Amino acid sequence: MVRLLAALFLLVLAGCAGVRPSDEVLILRNAEIHQDATWQGRVVIDGSVKVFKGATLTIAPGTDVAFVRHDEDQDGLGDGVLIVEGSLHAEGTRSMPVRFRSAAADPRPGDWLEIRVDFSRDVHLRYCEITDSAYTLHAHFTRGVVEDCTIRRNIDGCRLGQASFVIRNCLIENNQGKGINFRNTTIEVTRNIIRHNGSGIFLFENDREAVIHHNNLYGNEDNFRLGDFYTDDVQLADNWWGTADPEAAARTIYDRRKDPEIGTVYLQPASAWIPETGPRDALRLSVAWTFATGGFVDASFAAAGETLYVPGWDGHLYALDPQGRPLWSRDLGDVMDASPALGGEAVYIQTWGREVFALERRSGKTRWQFTYSPSRADDHRQGGALVVAELLLLPAWNGTLFALESGSGIGRWQHQAGQPLRSAPVWDGRALYQASGAGSLSALRLDGARLWEARLGSPLLAAPAATPEGPVVVTRDGTLIALDVSGEERWRTELAEPCFYGAPVFDRGSIYLGTAGGSLWKIDAATGIVIWRQQAPGPTYATPLLVSGRLFIGDNDGTLFAVGVESGDVLTTFEVPREIQGTPVLFGDRLVFGSRDHHVYALQIGDSSAQALP
Repeated sequence: MVRLLAALFLLVLAGCAGVRPSDEVLILRNAEIHQDATWQGRVVIDGSVKVFKGATLTIAPGTDVAFVRHDEDQDGLGDGVLIVEGSLHAEGTRSMPVRFRSAAADPRPGDWLEIRVDFSRDVHLRYCEITDSAYTLHAHFTRGVVEDCTIRRNIDGCRLGQASFVIRNCLIENNQGKGINFRNTTIEVTRNIIRHNGSGIFLFENDREAVIHHNNLYGNEDNFRLGDFYTDDVQLADNWWGTADPEAAARTIYDRRKDPEIGTVYLQPASAWIPETGPRDALRLSVAWTFATGGFVDASFAAAGETLYVPGWDGHLYALDPQGRPLWSRDLGDVMDASPALGGEAVYIQTWGREVFALERRSGKTRWQFTYSPSRADDHRQGGALVVAELLLLPAWNGTLFALESGSGIGRWQHQAGQPLRSAPVWDGRALYQASGAGSLSALRLDGARLWEARLGSPLLAAPAATPEGPVVVTRDGTLIALDVSGEERWRTELAEPCFYGAPVFDRGSIYLGTAGGSLWKIDAATGIVIWRQQAPGPTYATPLLVSGRLFIGDNDGTLFAVGVESGDVLTTFEVPREIQGTPVLFGDRLVFGSRDHHVYALQIGDSSAQALP
């Protein structure tokens, strides 16, 4: 039975801890589990929970286990702990992981101590997310498997001693100390992504077999480190160390070359990113509905609540409901390939007639119109407008960025950025950035005053990505350039592929970009180093969409493909008859995009990882 020494909340089911209703919270303080128990829903641990020998604790998919922050011994580390001497099965799914975390509103590494396992022969963690602990999994004389887990923002990612473990397909990142820390342990470490830790893998000492291969290790202070008293040599093959240069890879290792008293690590490194690493994923895409228009559908859409706004080459702006049924449509008289902008109760769109319309979102009725002058650049792609505060920021073919009052269309100011302007402006809370086909990137205040201008020597057809350090922009000839907030260059990476209208996207320290050369890139935003490169079926003019660790992008062969953000693996594809040049948008739980076959497609995203993975 489950015996609580001091419980804030107690749930007993027929003499044993069985499956609880998922809407209830189980709060445990210094609890003991002597026979099989199952947790699901929300569990709060205030103090310790101990699973005794002979008992199995099963934690169901989607369970949230939160540890109350206490430090009664004043050692700087939280006291919360799950102690296992029996068996532990914490097996989530990709869409419903098991979470172990701090219960604090301001979580930090070390808020709770660890999952401590001693003398267990049966530990299985799968699709778990473990954060905010001191030592994550601390195991001795134990056999276990850790797979498809995300272990981040702890002090150490694990501590293993006199144990036998398989660690595979995990993402281990941003831990202050060691990502994987082991001594005298039989261990297999394969197909993991280990990055941005103090030490990626720390080998304290070992007299047993250690199999470490097909991992991607990069951005750690030391990708691999030997302990201070480890004097044996180590051979490591078929891992990627963040570089194709063997000498540079060797410099990421802490061994005899940095401390003459310890052993040497000999590398046979992989020359490029290793696929099929990190938590595994599989999905399926199926058609929920389609909508036919009278022309190409190149623009990215705008979605708000129950309405999707779709511009087309047939001159119509359509408002569709979640089932793809038209709520209203407006014939605006000319081609539209720019994304609409939403602000308040209005939707804003510009046409190839150099007209800008502010329409009522509910009815499509005109609020106001604005027209700008023609130029020699009046052809091909237009940039989408942007609403910031009470301004509508409009990039025009003629090279002018107009700032209009969003409520009336009255001009506030304008900036000559150089023609043509084919991309939307970007606001990062500090500055407004506008890329120009004349090869310059302008940084402005919201009152139109110029902060700086960078002349980059090649046309800029896509919007920059805003990062905390400054904008990142790609030139038409395929040079990715990172600037700081004052306009000084931080780095540049030559992609050697043309880049047209697809913009770089920033997310969690990385830049993602599709090119007209048919590649999809992941690049470290701090250094410009290429992490991985995936070949697309065809040339890509679109900006990728990142959703839940997946990247969706279409190409000019009519293929929409989904790629794992971490692994770089193609997860699935979906084919349509013509080019896909707009960014997909998430509308409810559906992925929606347009094609040059004159149709809008809404796809249902199905998570098939639970069925597809062994």
